Amino acid sequence: MSAELLLEMGRIARGNLNRDEALQKIALLILHNFEVSSAAVLLREAASDALYVAASVCRDDREPAVPPDITLKVGRDSFLSRALREPEQSSSLEGGIQDPVLGMVKESLTAFPMTYGRRIPGLLLVGICPGRSIQEEPLMAIAAQAGTVALRSSLIENLRQSEERYQSLMENASDLVFLLDKGGRFLYVNQACTGVFSCPPEDVRGRYFGEFVTPESWAKTVATVKKGAQNRKKYIEYSWEVANNSTVTVLDVRASLLYQDGELLMHQGIARDLSRERMLKEEIAKRGLELNLSKSREERMREYLAVASMAQEEERARIAREIHDGALQYLIALGRRLDLLEKSIKGGAQEFGTSFEDVHSLLDVASSHLREFARNLRPPVLDDFGLVSACEWLADQTQKEGIATRFSVKGPVRRLPQEVENSAFRIAQEALSNTIKHSGATSAEFTMEFTDEWLTLVVQDNGKGFESPGSPGALVRAGQMGLVGMFERAELLSAVMDLKSHPGSGTRLSVKIPLTA
Repeated sequence: MSAELLLEMGRIARGNLNRDEALQKIALLILHNFEVSSAAVLLREAASDALYVAASVCRDDREPAVPPDITLKVGRDSFLSRALREPEQSSSLEGGIQDPVLGMVKESLTAFPMTYGRRIPGLLLVGICPGRSIQEEPLMAIAAQAGTVALRSSLIENLRQSEERYQSLMENASDLVFLLDKGGRFLYVNQACTGVFSCPPEDVRGRYFGEFVTPESWAKTVATVKKGAQNRKKYIEYSWEVANNSTVTVLDVRASLLYQDGELLMHQGIARDLSRERMLKEEIAKRGLELNLSKSREERMREYLAVASMAQEEERARIAREIHDGALQYLIALGRRLDLLEKSIKGGAQEFGTSFEDVHSLLDVASSHLREFARNLRPPVLDDFGLVSACEWLADQTQKEGIATRFSVKGPVRRLPQEVENSAFRIAQEALSNTIKHSGATSAEFTMEFTDEWLTLVVQDNGKGFESPGSPGALVRAGQMGLVGMFERAELLSAVMDLKSHPGSGTRLSVKIPLTA
């Protein structure tokens, strides 16, 4: 091999060319210095058992042995496969032979393994001009040098790509990434410092970290780093407090100490804003609670809707019983009395005073019963004077039933939206009706309390109490349709209803109705 060729190979190896450019120069160098028709460099892809044509050149009057920039799948019976299995010598293939990979070979080919230690990163493939011979020894040396260039270029390219990925990761990281010299000055910070320190990276580099953290954080960091260096620790942890205006941001720092000749050279770390993470966790927990509450309310609403028709049927049955057992009986008795009066008149009777008195008496009782029934369905006092007066009337009705009832009102009394007054009245009416019919109580307390945000109703008695079922569905199965209606009305108002009762200890019902949207 000539000195000029050696010098050129050295320049290619030491140059800043990328892999394919360097291998293309080597192929051209062979073409110009040896009596060959073509030269190609094939790089091995071990993972896929294939050869990539990184460079391929030929003389003007010839065809390349293989086209450039393609990948050849190497079969076990191919000429290229045999060449890869013989790292210490060249392999030849005569022209005119059909190869499973290369196809019909027009000119003789010689393959030289590109050895690098025990590795064979590829093949140097040359076409032999007819009637010519080549010196294999210098080409073996060039092939080995080409292997070195290929591996070195690949390693440099991989390193460059790795550095680019690392740099991209650091620059785009949401956490603060930094590098401090042993004096505590920033040698590097990523873009996250803009949000943490309120300064761009170029204004932070070269400044001491103590300018950005509290004095207490600076002292603790210096002590932690000093102690870690004395004990030759590789990794340390500490925290920074960064004061921005009226807020203090707490950063959790994980750092590694870098040494040179046993002395601390610098340290690098990642600082994470724990306040943001904590706020995110709190927000997730809050949203989860709201979701669970929404699901619970939805499930309860489904239960209420399922039993709503049953509650309506129960109400219709109650109204039918009231009419049948009350006014209707008096009207039937009135009809019979009128029949007797008719017979008396036809019989020539002269005195009807007692009969007419009976008729008037029955009419008065029936009218009174219907009036009371209508009042219970919709007391005029609710429309005319409002919720407080209507509730006071309910307390008076309970008092008339023999139950000592104390009624009280707290807070600034005011009229409320009609739907709120209607539902609140019905809940109180049902509660006092249950006290009258089922509790066996001798006394009861009825309290109303107004605030800016809430209306609270509390009905409490000293009756016998009961074991309260836990859900509307259980109330239906227990036949307590009145309580079902109360829960349904409270749910429609987004109210909080609490029923507490135990056998022998009375009953307490409280309903807290929101008055703001």
